[in-house]
Amino acid sequence: MRSILCPVEKSESLDDRVESALALARAMRGHVTFQVATPFAQMAAWEPFGGAALSAAAINEARERDEQFAAELDARLAPQDVPFDVEIDDNGRVEAAAAAARFADVLVASLDDPTLEELVLGVRSPVLAVPRGIKAPAFDQPVLIAWDGGHESANALRAALPLLAMAPAVHILTVREKSDTFPATDAACYLSRHGIHAEVHEQERNGSIAFTIEECARQLGVGLIVMGLFGHSRLRELLMGGVSREMLDRSQIPLLLAH
Repeated sequence: MRSILCPVEKSESLDDRVESALALARAMRGHVTFQVATPFAQMAAWEPFGGAALSAAAINEARERDEQFAAELDARLAPQDVPFDVEIDDNGRVEAAAAAARFADVLVASLDDPTLEELVLGVRSPVLAVPRGIKAPAFDQPVLIAWDGGHESANALRAALPLLAMAPAVHILTVREKSDTFPATDAACYLSRHGIHAEVHEQERNGSIAFTIEECARQLGVGLIVMGLFGHSRLRELLMGGVSREMLDRSQIPLLLAH
């Protein structure tokens, strides 16, 4: 995870995201690209009465704001001991991140980002999502893998290998619900081939699955939860609920997500 992408904009979670990306880069001896994205083409399209001149003025004003923000961020981070660069992209946040993620090992985002679900589902790299107030995740704490035997869980597990290798302990949690999935022992066997010893836990569901995962994570004192993110239709999510959605809404522990 040495190529780290961190989309940024002026928001209350900016510091959390920036500090998390820097902490990850220090742990991995990596490089961070901070990306400022504004969809200028969409701005031009949404000026039905102003004409070309007004659209150009709005675009220039937005571009100037982006350039000023990028310059301020560059100056702020210059004293840091982490190699980084700041880039400006003329596309929307999800489109820009998806394009840049082709050469990124991991993307750093915020759990309260309204586009987080789109980011995880739209990019090919895993996403480290941090809760509000977590300015520097500790990568020397135990890690919990939320395992249900699906492809998403397997993708997240494989993506997390560099972080799992650093962790003092790795736990695999299965919440008893389905019997037609790949057992957690298979995941533990896979990790053992990478020199990672994982302890397998199987628990009965206590309330919601998300609550069960969080309760186990707190008891084990983990600093990171690794899990797959599922893309459901809105109707299915309304009718059945969603573990992914609930974890994104409630988790106070950083999540490493993959689709």
